[in-house]
Amino acid sequence: MDILICDDMQDDGLKLQQAIKVSGIPANCCYFEKGADALAHIRTNAKVDLCFLDIIMPEMTGIELARNIRKMEHAEGKKACDIVFLTASNDFACESFEVNAFSYLLKPPEPQKVASIFHEITSAKKESDISGIPISTKGITKFLYFRDVSYIEVINYKVYFHLNDRDHISIVSPLGAIMPQIMEDKRFAQCHRSFVVNMDGINKIMGNTLILYSGKQIPISKTYADFCDNYIEYLIKRRHG
Repeated sequence: MDILICDDMQDDGLKLQQAIKVSGIPANCCYFEKGADALAHIRTNAKVDLCFLDIIMPEMTGIELARNIRKMEHAEGKKACDIVFLTASNDFACESFEVNAFSYLLKPPEPQKVASIFHEITSAKKESDISGIPISTKGITKFLYFRDVSYIEVINYKVYFHLNDRDHISIVSPLGAIMPQIMEDKRFAQCHRSFVVNMDGINKIMGNTLILYSGKQIPISKTYADFCDNYIEYLIKRRHG
């Protein structure tokens, strides 16, 4: 696992690297004191699996760095990395929801808690990497992994799977015929009769509109007014396993 640590306090960064080493998890770690340097590294390196970000940092906070990471991932079609925040208190738990943080650790991190985070991430990835649906389009049947789907849209009796890389795949089918398979994956929720979204891709919700990291705006209809509550519940369950 390729891990990035960003913490303006060098001693804290070293303690985390030691905790990772003691946890026994095989990992390659790189350390940065400034958010701008960490962001530049992620932009130029294809593989960063997990980021440990200190929340309180000068120039660019961990929350701001995480927002920039998410925007860059969606703009460039990069696979989303997991984010774990480092903090001296849990006052920032709500803000961490905004950037789909996997979890947060209180300083100083204990090796057993670091190992627990790794275990949770590995388990979640195994499940999400194999979830999907077989679809037939243009005479070809293929398996579409849900991890690659940003949102699903219905237009004129066609179902469009909009992918994270900005491409799309369409099939002729009523949405109801495939909804049972889609909803087996807990990442997905319906917010409108014409839209189902991967909640991992939500940047923020403003009134009756959700905004994805890609910038796409999707309406939340009154029929699905409980969507916001379901979204918060999903984030809480994901954080606590």
